[in-house]
Amino acid sequence: MIFTKLVPGTFHWRFNALPRVLRSQWSVGSNNVIVRGALMRFQSVHGLATTGNIDGATWRTLFQAVVGHQFDPATYNYVYVSKSLPETAKLYANNALVYTALVNTGIAAAPTANGTYPVYLRYTTTTMSGTNPNGTHYHDTGIPWVSYFNGGDALHGFIRSSYGYPQSLGCVEMTFSSAASIWPRTPIGTLVSVQ
Repeated sequence: MIFTKLVPGTFHWRFNALPRVLRSQWSVGSNNVIVRGALMRFQSVHGLATTGNIDGATWRTLFQAVVGHQFDPATYNYVYVSKSLPETAKLYANNALVYTALVNTGIAAAPTANGTYPVYLRYTTTTMSGTNPNGTHYHDTGIPWVSYFNGGDALHGFIRSSYGYPQSLGCVEMTFSSAASIWPRTPIGTLVSVQ
């Protein structure tokens, strides 16, 4: 059996340019959404079930990665969605803002929930089906560049006549071009904050 103990030292937040909403959710030695997202990313890179929880297989693989000095081959990416008008999504990569897009979040009857969530499922293209607030059903095929982050809420491309204000049923819609730019940078475990 392997036992661990906390090592004394000083820990510093590495990415000071990221929005404060993310930093406020992290503290040393606590289980939080940042740790969950990091575990999901680690599990995905290593072909494990992406639960965001520590199990025996994850612990063994993590220990082997530390001993072998293995690091994630990708940058640390983060998406911040602002519901202030005009609504935007900002993509950060390793502490630098690399892309900004106008987006549409959820209407009052189907709002996009505030909070920080890890991407848990992705599609290059998919069909989205459900029920509109008025009780009718929708079945939209060919929805591109989809990154689910909170239940049925996802970052994705969607054709609208304009962007920048609430129009969706909870998702974060953007132009196909913007979705194609953001999607490659939102692997499993990437954190998305909506505020």
